Amino acid sequence: MLIDWHAHHTPPELVEEFSRRTGRAPHADVHDSPDFSQRVSAMDKIGLDLQLVCQGAGVHADQLPADQALALMRKSNDLIAERINPYPDRLLGVIALSLKSIEASVGEIERMAARGFRAVLLYSGVDGEAVADRPECEPIFAKIAALGLPIFLHGGGFRQDPSLKRLEDAGAGVSYSALADASVSECVVRMIASGLFDRYPVLRVVIRSGGGGIALLLPRLFWKHQGPGGEKRYSEILLEHFLVDTASVNARTLRFLIDTLGEERIVFGSDYCGGLGPLEKALPVIEQQPDPTHVRSLTERNSRRLLRI
Repeated sequence: MLIDWHAHHTPPELVEEFSRRTGRAPHADVHDSPDFSQRVSAMDKIGLDLQLVCQGAGVHADQLPADQALALMRKSNDLIAERINPYPDRLLGVIALSLKSIEASVGEIERMAARGFRAVLLYSGVDGEAVADRPECEPIFAKIAALGLPIFLHGGGFRQDPSLKRLEDAGAGVSYSALADASVSECVVRMIASGLFDRYPVLRVVIRSGGGGIALLLPRLFWKHQGPGGEKRYSEILLEHFLVDTASVNARTLRFLIDTLGEERIVFGSDYCGGLGPLEKALPVIEQQPDPTHVRSLTERNSRRLLRI
C-alpha cells in the first residue's frame, strides 16, 4: 500500500477570496482541480492507494488579520471535506489551523477530526515569528495529543526581510530556496528546546520535503535537553518524534535520509498540486532504489503506524 503524506488542494473559491483580501492571487497548479475524480484517476494511474490532502501553501491564512484568517481556514477545511467525501477509502483530510486564533483552532481540530480528518497541518511560523514554542499554543498541542493525530509540518510564515526587495524577483529565489527550510529547521529545534515532547510524548511530526535541511543538522544537534527522565540530546528527541516525507527528494538523497534518520522515519510524499507537476513525477525516488519493494514497504509501515490503520 502506497500512502501519500504530502498533497495539496487550493480551492478556486479561496483563490478568489484571498486575491480580494491581499491584492495578489495564490499560484493555482495546473493539475489541481475541484473535481477530485481527476485526482483519484491520477492515483490509479501510478498505483497510489491513499492520499492525505491539505490546503495549498499559497493560501496560508495567517498572513491575514485574525478574523479573516479564521474564516478562510474554516472554509478551506470545509471545501476539502466536501471534495474528499466521495472517496473515503482513497483520500483523507489534513486539518488547517489559524495560530492567530488558538481557542478557535482547538475547536476546529475537534470539528474536523469528527469528520474523519486524520492529521493536522502546522506552518513553521506566523508573520515571520516562530510560534510553535509559545505557551499560548499549548492548547493546540494538548488537543492534537489527546486525539492521537500526527502533525504535518510545512514551510510558510517565515520572515520577509525588506532587504530581499533589492534582489532579483524581489528575493523570491532566496525565500523559496533558503528561508523556507531555515524556518522549518528552527521550528523543529524550538519545539524540542521548549520541552513540548516532555509534556506530550505521543506527538509525532512529519516534516515536508525530506525534512528540508534537518538531516544535515543532526550532528549539530548535540545540545542536551533537561527533561523529567534526565538528559537527552536534541538529536535523540528528534529521532523519537519526527519523520520526513520523500517529496522533492531524489533517489540518492532518499538513501542518505534512510541511512541518517533510519528506516522508521521515512514516509512517501508527492507534493502533488504543489507546483511539481504530474503525480507520476513523485515515483522515481522509490523506483530508483536498489530495492524499491523494501522502500515501499517501510513507508507503508510507518504511515500505518502514524495513521493507526
